[in-house]
Amino acid sequence: MAAWDELKVVLARLRDEQPGVLMQYPMPEVDEGRVPPFEIHLAPWATATAGELYRQFGDDVDLTVGALPYPPGRPPRPQPATGPPPDLLDPHEITAELDGPAVVRSGHTLRHGLLLRNLTGAELQIATNGQVTAAVVDPKSGEPVGGYSGFQHVPLIIFRVAPEQTGRVPLLIGTASSTPRIGYTIPAGSWGTQATLTLGPDPRHSPRRRTPVLPLTITA
Repeated sequence: MAAWDELKVVLARLRDEQPGVLMQYPMPEVDEGRVPPFEIHLAPWATATAGELYRQFGDDVDLTVGALPYPPGRPPRPQPATGPPPDLLDPHEITAELDGPAVVRSGHTLRHGLLLRNLTGAELQIATNGQVTAAVVDPKSGEPVGGYSGFQHVPLIIFRVAPEQTGRVPLLIGTASSTPRIGYTIPAGSWGTQATLTLGPDPRHSPRRRTPVLPLTITA
């Protein structure tokens, strides 16, 4: 309990003094069952805080910064197999564009909008949790390099677009790197963003399609 007694004081201070730095962490108010290592998930930009925690607590903490383990060089956690990516949207049926320029600071999150034009004769339904979460990709190769890494609630919210109409779907764009060679955050530059849409009311069985790669500017 000695490590936990020290750590809970630090967690409470970080929570109060640096809002947003702690994304997932053991609640300081609960002492029962606190056995190291303690899993702590920090914001993508919080490498300095991760360094302080690691220097103070060492292997008593299991740190993740954004999507990657800390310190650098630790093997990433195994990811579930996802299979081949979905096909792209058919531009004769549905077109997609951003609701204005997308600009976000490296390591931070942008809440934006995706404009979907329904060119079919039937209502378009998009199953979401209240928003669509985009990936950040290399615009030249199409390689996914990161995106949003935090916890999300998962209510089922359907966005509907009538035939020959355009609808707006909220779009979440994060800049946590999932690619160790580029660091914990996707660096400043011209990138692309791409979202996978569930085209129907049932997230388990409705077809999924990807938008084209859309322009994203990440600033320092």
